[in-house]
Amino acid sequence: MNTIASARREGGPSLADLYRVTGTSGYDELRAADGAVRAYWQALLSGLGDFPAAELTARAARIDRRVRETGVAYDMFADPNAATQKWQLDLMPIVLSSAEWRWLATALTQRARLFDALLADVYGSQKLMRDGLVPPELVFSDNAFLRPCQGILDKAGPLRFYAADLARGADGQWRVIDNHLETLAGLGFVLANRVAHTHVTGDLFKQVNAVRLAAHCQRLQNALTAHAGRDNAAIALLTPGPHHEDYFSHAYLARYLGLLLVEGSDLRTRGSHVYLKTLEGLKEIDLIVRCVDGRQIDPLELDPAGFMGPAGLLRVNRENPRLVVNAVGSALGQNRGLGQYLPALAKQLLGEDLLLSDAPRWWLGDPAARRHVLDNLDGLVIRAAQEGTGRPGQAALGRAAGEISAAERERLKAEIALHGAGLVAEEKIGCSTAPAFEGESLVARPFAVRFFVAHTGNGFETMPGGLAMTVDPARAVALSAPDGHTRDVWVLSDAQQAPHVSLWRPKLENARVERSQRVVQSRVADDLYWLGRYSERADWTMRMLRGALRRVAEDSGPVDGLGGVRRCLDMRLTDPEMADTGVRRISDAGDVESRCLDLVARARSPRTLARTLEGLYQVSYLVRDRLSHEAWQTLSRFRPGDPWMRALSAAGPGALLDLLDEGLAALSSFNGLTHENMTRNYGWSFLDMGRRLERAYNLSEAILTLFIPPPDAEEETSSLLLLLELADSFITYRSRYRLDPMLALVLDLLLLDEANPRALAYQLAAISKHLEALPDARHGVSLAEDRRLILSLLTSIRLADVMAIAEEADRATLERLMREQLQVLPELSNAVGRHYFNLTEETPHRALTRIEPRP
Repeated sequence: MNTIASARREGGPSLADLYRVTGTSGYDELRAADGAVRAYWQALLSGLGDFPAAELTARAARIDRRVRETGVAYDMFADPNAATQKWQLDLMPIVLSSAEWRWLATALTQRARLFDALLADVYGSQKLMRDGLVPPELVFSDNAFLRPCQGILDKAGPLRFYAADLARGADGQWRVIDNHLETLAGLGFVLANRVAHTHVTGDLFKQVNAVRLAAHCQRLQNALTAHAGRDNAAIALLTPGPHHEDYFSHAYLARYLGLLLVEGSDLRTRGSHVYLKTLEGLKEIDLIVRCVDGRQIDPLELDPAGFMGPAGLLRVNRENPRLVVNAVGSALGQNRGLGQYLPALAKQLLGEDLLLSDAPRWWLGDPAARRHVLDNLDGLVIRAAQEGTGRPGQAALGRAAGEISAAERERLKAEIALHGAGLVAEEKIGCSTAPAFEGESLVARPFAVRFFVAHTGNGFETMPGGLAMTVDPARAVALSAPDGHTRDVWVLSDAQQAPHVSLWRPKLENARVERSQRVVQSRVADDLYWLGRYSERADWTMRMLRGALRRVAEDSGPVDGLGGVRRCLDMRLTDPEMADTGVRRISDAGDVESRCLDLVARARSPRTLARTLEGLYQVSYLVRDRLSHEAWQTLSRFRPGDPWMRALSAAGPGALLDLLDEGLAALSSFNGLTHENMTRNYGWSFLDMGRRLERAYNLSEAILTLFIPPPDAEEETSSLLLLLELADSFITYRSRYRLDPMLALVLDLLLLDEANPRALAYQLAAISKHLEALPDARHGVSLAEDRRLILSLLTSIRLADVMAIAEEADRATLERLMREQLQVLPELSNAVGRHYFNLTEETPHRALTRIEPRP
């Protein structure tokens, strides 16, 4: 096979010469029928040809790294050890000429206008069905048609967003293979791909004069604000949550456009308004950008099991038809059976000829179409008429009638006869091919593209780009990439590009001076709280493992002093088969090594390092829109399936020490980034409060484990050294006392010293300060439960006499003090959760106010 490297030899072939299209007679994007390279590809090939082969390979690797760091492909609910679909972004984009783009943009906006008018009629006067232009059975048999939504239409039309999947057949004509009107259909994936791609190929992007996406997105952002009806509108992007396959797209888009990312449980209705549940009470929402299935959006009037939206949303929507976009019920337009009726509908509703047709398709609810399909099954693919949106690359392909057995063929005919209204038959139109970068070669790969249309201030406007994905040419009836292979789409411009704008850096006239983002959903506060707890738990566990393994590695003689190490490890290993309750001196250093490996990943304890790091990454994924890019990159090391995580689970004791040092450095970086960069708002308060509570619990547990019952003098000294290491206070102790560790002095440093950020008193004082600053829903004469609990804990520590405690032979006071902490700290955590995280009803005194959104 020719490679790019061979093109660098003097007199070697050009990049275009390396590209070969074999085994297909379809349309090729790069070469015309006479074999010449199409003019609009030449600038890109020329730019790539200036790079050595090693540079191209390095750039492809950098794109892969950016994709991994962004987290596009991560499924937090997937088995990290399973072979899951990988999201890939090719170095080679799909290039479209300015002339072709003008036609495509016009044709796509025409389809958006057509579906807008069609939905307005179906949910309005229904004249099209009475006149026979749309079969009533097609509409009423589709479970996407929602009768309770009849009459709920925006005066500007039900659609604000439309997307279409297009493929180019062998004749060079674009055809629509799917329509998307229910949600944003993966718009966030397009933006993420573009940012990752141009981060690596920005020089080429500028050289070929491709059109940027930011200007279109800025117009979309302004149009949403105008649609909401007031300046600084509170606009919420409603997502099904992190379990959904499109959650990354939703979170990325919300952050890019400056929208509030909310779930159904974050919202509630009251009167004629929808409110967001925040720590300060209910805040009014002006507009909801819907990214959930319309059937699941209101359990009162639609699916009673659907809680993706607040109960009563349709009632509020009737009073304010502009509240939800796209309008609830718009998924009806995705019915593939409508394709054969669109040309006539375009003439009737728009007075225009349809520019862009669907792929050859027959709705099997029509008797004539059904007879035709049954007589010509070979070469057709039978698909459901309605499937919903779904993540790009995971569409259901249907059944190719010519590839099934005779018995299956008969069953298929019976299914068509019984359930034809819910099925369509389609021809395999094939797909055009374009060069893809694989290894050091350019190979032809078939693709389809999803284009996006949005309603801006000037009507519908097509975004100058899209999401291209590899498809199976033998069954090219859906945008489905089995290997997750995606492409960016570059639209070339004949005009001089306007100055670059980015929504990551808004202009001054589009921004507002705002000192702090104080609006925090109770769900987000909960996630940030547990992000703090998991990060501190991981840090403590890694310090414990490192301390244990260093003692084993460094002790060449007797293993005296390891009793405390073993008890600390046993304390984390709650599986009775792994831990015993007896206290004995260890005679085998390998016992410590084995227990360290158990604590890393092998034990069933929920506090193993692997389980803790998995929880850390998952909860950070939930609040990724609250984390800086650097903080997110730092935590990406702990993604399940990441090379560092795989090495951690497979490492022996020797290699484990190096990995633990790397992990601790990463956690320290994350803590430093959040400490220095995160605004001191309510979100910060809960993140830091979670960290402080976990640190207080771990320290109390370690003191109780190491010194109750009292060890002998030799073991007490080694246990004090271990405790100072776990609390990262060894240097502080040495700088103060210049003495071997003594219990009274260590307890003073780690229990009472509120100037030591590792001391128990410091943690409790910090929690108390955070609770005092948080909004309090209870204005009675008595303290709230969480305030009472923290006050009792802090008071008991401040009143402790460490000198008297150290002199007690049985350490009864120390035991009572630590057991009190271990008992009350979980109660405090639960009280905080009840107070701030479970806001199902607002109390009467809480004001219902508008949100002042973040810039």
